[in-house]
Amino acid sequence: MELFDREEIQRLARQVRWLRRKGRINPLDFLLSLVFGQLSALRLTLEAQGQSLQVPVSRQAIDQRYKPEAVQLFGAVFELVLKRKLAVRLPKGFAPAEQLSRHFKAVELVDTTAFDVTESLQQIYPSCGGAGSAANLKVLMRYEVLQGRLEPLRLLPGKRPDQGLAVGLAQQLKPGELQIQDNGFYGSQAARTAQERRAYWLSPIPHSVSLWEAKADQPEARLDLARVLGQSKEARVEWPQLYLGQGEHRVGPVRVAAIRLSPQSTERRRRALRESMRTKGRTPSQAALVLAEWMILGTNASVEQLPSPMMAALMGLRWQVELVFRQCKWVLRMDQSESRKGERVQCEIWARLLAALVIASWHSHANAMIWANRGCEASFEKVTRCFQQWGHTVAGSFWKGVHRLQETLEDLWQRILKYARKGRQKTRTNTWDRLWEFWLEPEGSRAATG
Repeated sequence: MELFDREEIQRLARQVRWLRRKGRINPLDFLLSLVFGQLSALRLTLEAQGQSLQVPVSRQAIDQRYKPEAVQLFGAVFELVLKRKLAVRLPKGFAPAEQLSRHFKAVELVDTTAFDVTESLQQIYPSCGGAGSAANLKVLMRYEVLQGRLEPLRLLPGKRPDQGLAVGLAQQLKPGELQIQDNGFYGSQAARTAQERRAYWLSPIPHSVSLWEAKADQPEARLDLARVLGQSKEARVEWPQLYLGQGEHRVGPVRVAAIRLSPQSTERRRRALRESMRTKGRTPSQAALVLAEWMILGTNASVEQLPSPMMAALMGLRWQVELVFRQCKWVLRMDQSESRKGERVQCEIWARLLAALVIASWHSHANAMIWANRGCEASFEKVTRCFQQWGHTVAGSFWKGVHRLQETLEDLWQRILKYARKGRQKTRTNTWDRLWEFWLEPEGSRAATG
């Protein structure tokens, strides 16, 4: 009730002039019908949203409420909810994250996801061109691992490259924080900015970046990475101090580790490389085929903070933000709409992001409690599915008073604790299991737990 404060949302609606006179549809009902009510709908239609309101209305009445002021309202409510969520410190209890906090004050995963939208939004969200839609939207998200905090940062045109966002993300880092990213976000200026802010980064090194060795009493020499790795029989090759790039693009010193991939992963990467080169009328070089067998990672964190064997495992945490993206699309249907009306599509996207904020918070709480009671994680997908099943019920409970809402949420919470536990596979350990067993587990804890 505090998160979606009726009076505050009413004030925002008047401020953006979405609400000019009293009508059958009040701002909170309109918001909740889209954020929660449509989660349970089989189709994202106006009729489904109309049936989610406190007083059902016709599809024409709903459609008339989608105007430019509605987009401003949803954007303003999103900023309000995000600000309130970030001000709340999420509970402790998920032991692997607490142990990881001994090494870094925060561990942030950044990534983008893109999808086509109606061509009526072409002027706001132009695509890269080609055979796809003329309009494409990119969502930039940050996921803080230690507290399970989701922070959608910006909605961008699909043609905006990830690399151009790297410096701005680095400027938001605080001392002691670690940012994990893919090579699409790698940039020399961003890496230097993170180091200047006494923060840390972990990223794959693009093959186009040159590596340089600087030894005492010897001139700096370029490292022929493909030759060295092609001759190596080891599973991991490390360099404690290298410099990346030259001139104004120079970064360093940094630690670099090359981790040999499995034969299956190597074959997939080589097959994708050959296909990519074939479409350009070229053939991959021998050096590129050699490097396809390795994951090349760089970081400015010390060995004590981030042991080399754990660099690849920590990169595996990036799958957490990929899971968030997948559930936003598959379950919350952020990339789906049955409308070509630009204002309605934008409101639907803001509504899905609002739902994702709430679900991520619930997942973090559930993760702490399930780990304490069961010694396993909570599945983000299963938490999202529970919300999908209960969306219409949650929306209806808001209109029936705080006690009815509390009862509904208590029932939902118990269902999540019972059914949202992540299953374990004996033949396959997940990222947190590997980090916990080989790095984070405190001395004696295994003996204490038997």
